Amino acid sequence: MKIQSLLYGALLLFAVGCQSETDGEEEAGESEPQSSVDSTPDEPVDNELLQALRTEVEERGLQAIEEQPQDEALVELGHNLFFDPILSGPKDANCAFCHQMDEATADEFPLSAGTASVRDENGDRRPGPQHRFTPRISPELFNRGHEDWRTMFWDTRVQLLDDGRVAFFDTSYAKIDDLHYRIMPDEADNLLAAQNMLPTQDRDEMRGFNSSRTIFDEHNELGSVADHSLEGTWNRLRDRILAIDEYRELLQAAYPEKDIDEDLHWAHATNGLAAFIIDSFTLTESPWDQFLRGDDQALTAAQIRGGNLFYGEAGCASCHGGDLFTDQEIYNWAVPPMTRGPEPFDNMDLGAAHRSHVGLDQAFHFRTPPLRNVELTGPYMHNGSLGTLEDVIRHKMDPVEGLWNYEPTHLGPVFRRQVHTGEEQLARVEKTLSPQALLTPELSDDQIDDLIAFMESLTDPRAADLTHLQRDEVASGLPIPDPKARPFRDSMN
Repeated sequence: MKIQSLLYGALLLFAVGCQSETDGEEEAGESEPQSSVDSTPDEPVDNELLQALRTEVEERGLQAIEEQPQDEALVELGHNLFFDPILSGPKDANCAFCHQMDEATADEFPLSAGTASVRDENGDRRPGPQHRFTPRISPELFNRGHEDWRTMFWDTRVQLLDDGRVAFFDTSYAKIDDLHYRIMPDEADNLLAAQNMLPTQDRDEMRGFNSSRTIFDEHNELGSVADHSLEGTWNRLRDRILAIDEYRELLQAAYPEKDIDEDLHWAHATNGLAAFIIDSFTLTESPWDQFLRGDDQALTAAQIRGGNLFYGEAGCASCHGGDLFTDQEIYNWAVPPMTRGPEPFDNMDLGAAHRSHVGLDQAFHFRTPPLRNVELTGPYMHNGSLGTLEDVIRHKMDPVEGLWNYEPTHLGPVFRRQVHTGEEQLARVEKTLSPQALLTPELSDDQIDDLIAFMESLTDPRAADLTHLQRDEVASGLPIPDPKARPFRDSMN
């Protein structure tokens, strides 16, 4: 077991939620990406530290992120589906609702609210009638097609098995070898495509209820499917898009060898979503990637110092390792708990323990998030409880103190009401604290600044604004929801 980790940035969203992953910039007419690092920084680089960081890179076998070309027909299919509210039961929410192009593919709020959600008088987004907040923040979607990924979601409930199949862990499915899980359909091309099949199942994210009405006051046929019937929901989604001529054309272009009426599974559509996410959000030009390709001028002096701390004294890389900056394992770092229920003490989020592939001894354990483009994807932790990267680092220096003396200063009123503050609830979180959380080193203010500078080197400049990917229209012809409008439904009519 690893014995140190310091930084635990946030996500996703896959899951994405729609956790829930070439860039399209040339298509949008953008210029070549430029490094965000000053090429002639005032502070001279310490060559000894530079070489030490080079040694770490070599010994760890770190490599730059590279583009992953995708089938153009699949990308076009997925580009439509990503922005199309046809995937939502009430037809009022799409993938981009919680994975926003001007929020670096993440959400602006600590907890997400999907279908039927509204903005209150403070500008916070909150669930609509019958609905609850999704229990976790929507993760960013960067580099989700990378070959190193083997889990999806904050609780790792979607996992790539050794035999290449994808398993979805949930207590409502068959019990095999003491684990509740379902094998995802073979038609899904990869782990990401399998993950993309699940957000449409969640009633609070996209599906809604039997009583939910669409924006056209129609019956929501997705909401009437029983919760355990994944295939039932997928079949109705398939029927929805096959009823639209433009989607039939997109699907036939993506699968010319198939009879789309006889052979199409919903997984074929989510393969398109995966192709779009990989094509659009695989970003390869961060200063760190340039450094990994051999450019000694790519990093500033502070970033080089921070990199040596990250891989050395601070111990961050023991969990945030590899090319993705995550070991994809689950830990309890005493993150201040937030609820998904209407009252502060309802429904504590037990993390991976909710999904039965770990026991209650690992309650409140969540996956180490990746850190690429992390400076753009706050708030942080699985529930957005920490507002800045400095907050994260200082919490990691004393997680127990951070748990018991948490101040939710960055949270809006509706989110502050979701924070658990009772002694019994906080004691439950501390009880299953991971050993790593007791072994973090003390860091000076200057060292914290250097670590933040290093994490800023993981940002591809293009990640800051992806609005060129936003669509003005989609194949269904439905109005595209604006997640920043208030109220949302009025903005669609």
